[in-house]
Amino acid sequence: MGDTFAMPGTHRLNAIPLVERDYQLRLLEVAVDSCRSGAGGLVVVEGRFGTGKTSLLRAAREHACAAGLTVLRARGSEFESTYPYGVVRQLFEPYLGSVPAGVRAAAVAGPAAPAAPLFDHRHPVAYGELPRRQHEAILRGLHWMLVNMSRHNAVLLLLDDLHLADAASLHFLRYVEDRLNGHPVLCVAATAPVDCGADSDISHALRGSAAGRSVPVDVLSEKAVGEVLGAVLDAEPGAELAAAARSVTGGNPCLLSELVGELRRHPGPEAPWEPGLVARAAPLKVARAVHRWVGHVPQEHREAARRLTDALAVVDGGAGYGELADVTGLTSREVGEAVGMLTDMGIVAPRLPPRFAHPLVRNAVYAHMSHASRYRVHSGAAQALTRRGAAAETIAGHLLHLPPARGGRPAAVPDAAAAAGAPPARRAFAALLDGAGAAEVGRLAEEALRHGPRCPEADDDALAPALIALCLFCCGRLPEAAALLDDAVRRAEALGLVPASRDLRALRAFVQLGRGMLAEADTDATAALSDADPDDATVLGRSFAVYALTEVLLLRGQTGAAAAAFARHGAPGGPAHHTLSLPLTAARGRLRLAQGDTAAGALDLLRVHELLAERGVRSPAFDPGVRAVQALAALGRADEARALAGERLLAARAFGEPRTLACALAARAAVLSGDASLALLAEAAEHIEGTHAVVDRCAILGRLGAGLRAAGRTAEARRALSEAVKAADSAGLTSLGRPARRELSAMGVRVRRAARTGAAGLTPREHRVSLLAVEGRTNRQIAGILFVTVKTVEWHLSQAYRKLGIAGRRELGAALAGDR
Repeated sequence: MGDTFAMPGTHRLNAIPLVERDYQLRLLEVAVDSCRSGAGGLVVVEGRFGTGKTSLLRAAREHACAAGLTVLRARGSEFESTYPYGVVRQLFEPYLGSVPAGVRAAAVAGPAAPAAPLFDHRHPVAYGELPRRQHEAILRGLHWMLVNMSRHNAVLLLLDDLHLADAASLHFLRYVEDRLNGHPVLCVAATAPVDCGADSDISHALRGSAAGRSVPVDVLSEKAVGEVLGAVLDAEPGAELAAAARSVTGGNPCLLSELVGELRRHPGPEAPWEPGLVARAAPLKVARAVHRWVGHVPQEHREAARRLTDALAVVDGGAGYGELADVTGLTSREVGEAVGMLTDMGIVAPRLPPRFAHPLVRNAVYAHMSHASRYRVHSGAAQALTRRGAAAETIAGHLLHLPPARGGRPAAVPDAAAAAGAPPARRAFAALLDGAGAAEVGRLAEEALRHGPRCPEADDDALAPALIALCLFCCGRLPEAAALLDDAVRRAEALGLVPASRDLRALRAFVQLGRGMLAEADTDATAALSDADPDDATVLGRSFAVYALTEVLLLRGQTGAAAAAFARHGAPGGPAHHTLSLPLTAARGRLRLAQGDTAAGALDLLRVHELLAERGVRSPAFDPGVRAVQALAALGRADEARALAGERLLAARAFGEPRTLACALAARAAVLSGDASLALLAEAAEHIEGTHAVVDRCAILGRLGAGLRAAGRTAEARRALSEAVKAADSAGLTSLGRPARRELSAMGVRVRRAARTGAAGLTPREHRVSLLAVEGRTNRQIAGILFVTVKTVEWHLSQAYRKLGIAGRRELGAALAGDR
């Protein structure tokens, strides 16, 4: 019998028998038998998500083990896709760590020696920092290591989810595939089709390789579905039952497996195998699988795909691109792109109007949507239908799903008549304060942009763009808020509107802080405070500037400087209780927590939370209550902490904005322990991934990594902590990066500074200048927006060109295409 070496949890196995796969199984068995005879090579198992590729890999493993081969396994994952040689390490580390010292030494002997540092955690290899010659030496070393291993025994490499493998590991596979023939080494890789989700040129090349063999995998026929049901039921299923199961799953083995599991758990009075019950099934695991598959969409389209998935679950094929755009808040072009990607993946059917390919998927997604998401989409659908003049009964079908508010009106449907007299910007801000969902607030903010002043014509006009920017910020649309404020600041400066410019720059500092652009926030906050009157608590921007400056200094680890800045700019005798000055109280609370005065810091944050409630502010978007939870828990006030965390989490789920929800989940995790806490932190990390909230993402990843390390889950901990350190280094978040580094050091991982090349190597200021240049701004215009000299802009651009490896301005757009 052969040996199998794999990282823990590298395979998901379907719980149904393999049927209608004789051709694929025979091809794999022939390949394994040929490998035993010294004829290795590459075999690519290609099929859409959920078609059973992993099960075929398991069958190949079982045949290889029975034939006495050494089996190494690994799986590509999006989380590890930027971790150099992550898949290579998964393949070889278990083997090298398990075999006797002599066998290990033989594996890395001779020309294989350059590969040995890959598996020594004291000397981690940073792929992007190595010169080309060293890359080539590593690839040759890995090839010879395989050759050395195959002299001891034939080797089978099993690689699942090739399309999610890191670039360095894909280079390794591409390097060795033509060199496997003549050696008893076989690589079997499973992947999604070329047109599904994120792909690299090299993975395309692997799939189209002349040296490789392809094993296509498709969905099951109705006859095969009947065979599966017969095996599960130990009886012949009726034709109606087989047809119903084939209809709701489309013959997808993964969906069929989950359907079988759901029906086995059915506790109701009906027989679980009735066709009618099959048609209504909605397994939770299917909903989770769909969200996982949607996570494979390229980063720049992922949010659109997620919104579209929720919308399709609600409208269920009854809407075209235009209506879906109204419901989701996307443009028709974004809807079309998302539909195309989900269709390629097999989630959406290739016909119009768009709808899920399989009813089971729609059932599952809709049944397991959060209440906030379901309310938001039903509300958007009702409003879209109203604008299009749809029949009243059609609109009512959506309104019936919304929760009642005061007076019996659905909470998510605004009373347009009541708000008609207020300016558009004030209507949007009022909706935010009143607790409307993020989608509704965002819609009102967009309406305000269409009808209200984007830029001030007088000092008093600064209020409209400021309120709209605050709404966009709270809805998680940070780049849009910053762009709006850029235009408003530039206009105010051109017209000499000093108070307006000061207030707008203060708010822009607050927005840039959330994006992790500390240098930008520091510059704006300092400028806004340069001539502000600290005695005037009603000045719009001063409190935001004080908060931003204090927080920037705390994030840089400069607690003393933060205390000095607050003492200099804070109101005499402590912050006032005017609504506009509440950020001052929050800033003082954050400062006291950093100074170790937990009781006083918690008191300040709770005071802001209480004052907001007293003033009728229901939105969780800028409520510091979540920050107070951890302080209360540290003070031993566990009951208060749990109550506040639960309340804030409910509010965040209703609001439906990822950053706010992630922070609330992290706060709730602070009052729990063990697996329950880790599950919430993992959910928080999932929600905040892909947002522009760099600071909050870094903090959540750091806490998740520390928790995983404490639980002994070192591999996962290393990934989370490495991501936290990378984010901290990129943004200069010293106070967040330092504890993550300590955790990694305690695990024996040596962490280097983030690579200073490529888009990830740009400083926040270089990144900001580059994006403005991509938008077509001249150097002089950029200097005016950022309040720096033209020479400074030229310096930042030259540094960006060097790090991005481009010749000039015309190539910036392509270099930053995935980073905007």
